[in-house]
Amino acid sequence: MSDLRAPERQALRRQMRDFYRRAATYKQQLQTHTEAYQSSYVALVERFVPRGGLLLELGSGLGIAARMLSERGYRVVGIDVSPLFLKEAAAWRSERLDYLVGDGLELPFVDEAFDAVVSHQYLEHVPDVELALNEMGRVLRPGGRVVLVGPNLLSPLVPLMEWRNTRRGRVRRAVWARHLGGALVQARDNWRLLRQKRKTDRPQFSYRRPELDEEVSGGDADSVYLANPTDLGHYFRGRGWRILARGAGVSWRGRLLAVLAPELSPYLCFVAERPAGG
Repeated sequence: MSDLRAPERQALRRQMRDFYRRAATYKQQLQTHTEAYQSSYVALVERFVPRGGLLLELGSGLGIAARMLSERGYRVVGIDVSPLFLKEAAAWRSERLDYLVGDGLELPFVDEAFDAVVSHQYLEHVPDVELALNEMGRVLRPGGRVVLVGPNLLSPLVPLMEWRNTRRGRVRRAVWARHLGGALVQARDNWRLLRQKRKTDRPQFSYRRPELDEEVSGGDADSVYLANPTDLGHYFRGRGWRILARGAGVSWRGRLLAVLAPELSPYLCFVAERPAGG
């Protein structure tokens, strides 16, 4: 695990943008993000955002989830840095659905334009999380909500689960741990970093160098931010936002863990509401 300074992350921003704009093999891997795959994310958005509102979806990828949300009564704008990813999604445009190529760190929208900002497996690919969160807050109307869904990469359980799934043949290439000893070391390191973050009330966003190679991408190899609910909680609470959720789970065990110990949950579902007064 390594942290990256601001100049390194600025250079990575350009490298990652260029990678996603030409990554044809990576796009093929995104084909696994089917409607069934996106259904739990869409259900979480429905749980926290009233239907009929105008939603901005960041990191739309192939655009499937944005289309599903529009079919459920939302007006949706899906944005992604890659025109390659959004190429086929253009055919789905309608009065309730639009797609734009753009960077989440420089959103091309006026202030307070949206009722909600949502994303699925986006934040871990952002090399400047504070700037991304600032942009989300800028384009969100007072009383609106941010819904961020994805992996909790700082959970000590993540490397252990990856090791188990690799042993069972469910993961073609390990990212966090390729053997049990490595999984235990990574779990320990995650726990230590998590404890450090809990000792302060300010966000301390932690980064790693992503593997921008189509042959090894997948399994969050291309992730740069160690996404976790502790950082996000510090960020939003420091701005007076109301925190509505911090973890998520698919099974009953996962849902119980998300309620009792969201920092340990392998899945992140962070929901925050902007103060109505500003």
